[in-house]
Amino acid sequence: MCHDRLRSDEIAITHEYIALMLGVRRPSVTTTLHVLEGKRLIRSSRGSVIVRDRRGLEALAAGCYGMPEQEFERLLGKT
Repeated sequence: MCHDRLRSDEIAITHEYIALMLGVRRPSVTTTLHVLEGKRLIRSSRGSVIVRDRRGLEALAAGCYGMPEQEFERLLGKT
């Protein structure tokens, strides 16, 4: 959803902040980001995540992406 609202493929965000937003441990975020990097969907470095394959990320989400975004747009309009 962050990528939806940016005009760049680079998201300035830390593993610690992702963990805080999701309510999970930071090491779990790091492990998951490594998996996504291995699938060549993102590139992650200190304080930054770069989306490399948006369609691949959406496919991996397997239907979990879309509904919240549609509701956000319905409530607040296209941003």
